[in-house]
This record gives sequence, structure tokens and C-alpha cells, in this order.
Amino acid sequence: MTRVESDYYSYMEFDPEHTREVLGHYLPLFQDKAPVLELGCGRGEFLGLLAAAGIEAKGVDSDEGMVEKARAEGLDVVCADAVAYLHGDPPPGPYQGVFCAHFVEHLTPDQVRELLKGVRRVLAPGGRFVAVTPNPACYAVLSHDFWRDPTHVRFYDLPLLEFLCRQAGLEVERSGTNPANHPGPPPQYTATEPLVPPPLGDLIDSATRKVKDSLDHHNRWGRATAGHEPEWAFELAHVVKVLADRLQQTTEALRDLHRAHDKLVWGLYQSNETYVIARG
Repeated sequence: MTRVESDYYSYMEFDPEHTREVLGHYLPLFQDKAPVLELGCGRGEFLGLLAAAGIEAKGVDSDEGMVEKARAEGLDVVCADAVAYLHGDPPPGPYQGVFCAHFVEHLTPDQVRELLKGVRRVLAPGGRFVAVTPNPACYAVLSHDFWRDPTHVRFYDLPLLEFLCRQAGLEVERSGTNPANHPGPPPQYTATEPLVPPPLGDLIDSATRKVKDSLDHHNRWGRATAGHEPEWAFELAHVVKVLADRLQQTTEALRDLHRAHDKLVWGLYQSNETYVIARG
């Protein structure tokens, strides 16, 4: 038994209300799957959500501090190693649902294989298993968030976790990312889309027509002197139009660059967690 994780949670001042908001995304998956077993249940936020929804549930966690907090909330939690518990305590098939959030990343691949074998053992036929884990495709998670937890072992991306579930005899239903845990990129990494004004071509053409009409009027009344007609006005209009066209191209290219940058930043800052849903 240990208190490392609970001490770490206290030190980092993790907000249980935020945790409940994030975990609420998975609650509908267990509406008709009682009883539910949560592995690595921590302080019991998800168990509390299940209880509030009238879904019978039990938790198991090896951190004594976590178990104390969960029991203080009146939750049914066993203080034990989750992998050993799955293979030793419950008889085969008593649970319609098994859930674990941010747990498999604390285990080696061999331990995950044993965990999933145990899940397959305690899951009733047709029961549902959901595993949630940090998303290595999210830059913030990959670069620093994951490594702050001293008990993390390694990442499990979706293809690998799906593979391990299938190896254990579980049928993968679907996988994805949690939209409730998608803070997006830091505000300072984004920029306002540049303003692309309307083209100036029509305005320049209108001004050029007025110059031509003015010259025609002067010529009809004999006021223009041969050899001194202001061709410069047309040349100037041409130059202005070329500059306007190039400015338009530049601003549109800047807009395209902004959109590419926006896609890159949002691609780097994906949802903080992924999940796999499998059936026993």
C-alpha cells in the first residue's frame, strides 16, 4: 500500500469538481450496466457520479490516502492492488461494467495484460469496459503534464490499447477523445484572423472611367492641347491597380497562413485524454 498518489494530488491541489465534470462524459455508458467496478478509483469522483445516478458501484485502489477520502464520502472502496483483486477476490462475471480512468499509464505492458485478463474474468457477458488514459497526441500532456506524476510509467495510445484489449478477448466497440477535457491551446498561442478587405479593382475602374469621361469632355470642347493629354493618369491608375491586386494576394495569403497555423496549434493541443470502450 502507498500514499504517494494521494500526497501528490494534495500537493498539486487537483480540483475534484473539475474531475467530476470531465468524468461525467462517461457516465451515460453505464446507465444500464450495474453493478460497476472502478479500478484505481482514487478519491471516488466517478463512484460519486454513479451513486448520484442510482448505479450500484464499487471501487478498488491501492493508495490508502485515496481510499480514506473515498470512504469518507460514504463510497464502497476496497484498499487493494487492482490487478491482484481482479484475479483473486470477485468470482467470474459479477460486473456489468468495469471502468478505469488514468490508471493503465501507471502500469507496465505486462501488468496491463494481466489487468485486462482480470477485467475479462470479472466482466459479465455483454458487459462494458471503459479505459481512459492521457492522450500522447496532446503536446501539453506529452511534454510536461504526464511527467509531473511520479507514479506514471508510460503512455498507451489508442491503437496499442485497442490491441491489448483484443488480445485479452475483449471486443472493442469504439474509441475516441473526451470533449469535456479539451482546454485547447493557451490563448497566447492563438491569433486573431487577419482582416481581408474587399478588392479595390472596382473602385479603381470607376476612378479610371471618370478620368476618361473628363478627358472626353475636354476634347469635345477643344480644351485639350495636342501632345499634352494626361496619359499619366491612366498609367497611374494601372500602377495603383497592380499594387491593389498584389496587396489583395498578400492579405489572402496571410489569411491562409493564419488558418494553417490555427490548424497546427489545435492539432498539437488535442483533448487531454483518450478512451477505449470494449465489450466482454
